[in-house]
Amino acid sequence: MDKDFSRQHLPFSRRNTLGIINFFDPDYAFYEKRILSAAHYLATHWEFTLIYNLNRQIHGIERTREEIEGQLEDYYDFIGIRKISLGKKSFGFLDLCGQLRFQKRWSGTPRVPLTSVLGHMLIVAMLTLFSSFEIDACPKRLYNNFYAGLFHDLPEVLTRDIISPVKRSVSGLEEIIKEYEKKQVEEVLLPLLPEAAQREIRYFIEDEFENKIVKSGEVVKGIPDDRMGMYNDDAYSPLDGSIIKACDELAAFIEARLSIQYGIGPPTLQQAAREIYATFKNKHISGVDIGALFDYFK
Repeated sequence: MDKDFSRQHLPFSRRNTLGIINFFDPDYAFYEKRILSAAHYLATHWEFTLIYNLNRQIHGIERTREEIEGQLEDYYDFIGIRKISLGKKSFGFLDLCGQLRFQKRWSGTPRVPLTSVLGHMLIVAMLTLFSSFEIDACPKRLYNNFYAGLFHDLPEVLTRDIISPVKRSVSGLEEIIKEYEKKQVEEVLLPLLPEAAQREIRYFIEDEFENKIVKSGEVVKGIPDDRMGMYNDDAYSPLDGSIIKACDELAAFIEARLSIQYGIGPPTLQQAAREIYATFKNKHISGVDIGALFDYFK
């Protein structure tokens, strides 16, 4: 084994003599930095493949391709890199997720800056994670909340973004769309993943805005917000769907308010901002002062 890979895992809290984390210290978070670097080159390789076939005539593009593939090969000790490089099922899942980068939020509504569904999902995941820290969530709860926030709109890669007013314009339409999404996820998306990952993704995206726990091997949904603290233990695998829902709406509110401030505020956007704010102002969810966050961006 390469001597670099035999290093003892360094604690996340490593600091210099002044008590300040030095991110440029090559020994700090060694493995975490390698994972980030591998992800960077993997994303670069995926982006490059999108333009390569249409630009083979460009001078020097073959050298660029060789350089990118060579950089990626440096991380073949990661099994994930090897699986994705095969171009089979794991790559298919990654490719589908990447397509959310090209799907725009607020379909048919003039708005700036433009936001992709993928970018929205990341914002929701970060807001959810920060909110979870506020309530001292246990490690498994932090994990579940972040990844449920990150994948909450994943079915839209199969159904495309349908704005909420359209979903709610006809009675029962939202339920029909949900059922179709579930069917497509089971038939198209989940088969691309190993069985263990399928169970986890299903836990994240099925009834994604429901508070839930795992008790005696069974998923229990609909836990009231004020009782989620009772299950703040890794053994229950808690997931705060109501916090994710609030952060999803907060992200939408921020998107609307930014556009309005930049001078692009069609009536539908202004109405959406007003309705979202009215729903969440002065609201506390599972100990998180959600209303204060909305006030900040208002």
